[in-house]
Amino acid sequence: MAAYTLLDYIQAVASSLDSDEVNSYDDSVESLQIANIIKTVYNDVQARADLPEHFTLFELTASGDNTKPVLMTRPSTVTAIEWIQYNKVATGDTDPIFEDINFLPINEFVQMQDRLLVSATNVASFEQIIGSEADSITFIYRNDKAPTYYTTFDDYTLIFDSFDTAVDTTLQKTKTRCYGRKDQSFTMSNNFVPFLDRDLSTLLLNEAKVLAFSELKQVGHDVAKQWAQRGWTKMQKAKRGVNQDRNELDRAPNYGRK
Repeated sequence: MAAYTLLDYIQAVASSLDSDEVNSYDDSVESLQIANIIKTVYNDVQARADLPEHFTLFELTASGDNTKPVLMTRPSTVTAIEWIQYNKVATGDTDPIFEDINFLPINEFVQMQDRLLVSATNVASFEQIIGSEADSITFIYRNDKAPTYYTTFDDYTLIFDSFDTAVDTTLQKTKTRCYGRKDQSFTMSNNFVPFLDRDLSTLLLNEAKVLAFSELKQVGHDVAKQWAQRGWTKMQKAKRGVNQDRNELDRAPNYGRK
């Protein structure tokens, strides 16, 4: 089955509504309404389905600030991080040494770092402005070893426990290797193909029909609703194209210490 484009979806929904034929998403007010309905449903399917094809490897964004060497951020296109690794290669070595960086809740992380002595030569600190009230919070870190732990205070900014000043001036983007879910943007274009497995195209179409009938005609579409429910059931059983031999609970990040 060929992948559906946005125009294919619009024409199918419009036909089900017994509307005029359209040749572009912006041919009419109604066709544009249908396009926005498809976008809404697509975003909902993404959020609910947790599709494996939306997970990928990526790098973190470095602070680039020598005064905040252990601060990094989650890329704006990444909506969830499952795990983080860092290349702990030492100066003079050439073979990469990627190791897992363990997550700690913010309270445990701060308590651990507060045990460090800022007066020590291998310890430093920086001030981070947080929140709309512009609160200034101090974070303490070691500067003589690669990171072992990280935390976050806002689900976007990541603070690591250490970095090695003998190797780099800050933690480096190119030394991170992460895995998580990336947001799949929706483009208002006739030829745009939603990033879904082909089997999920009918699920998106039927959910779009249900919403279109509800919003544009104020009636239900029982058949499309039933087919959409079947689609959700099938998707949960067979959404992986590659058998990874993993329970879905295994996808949850391991926040425990190693």
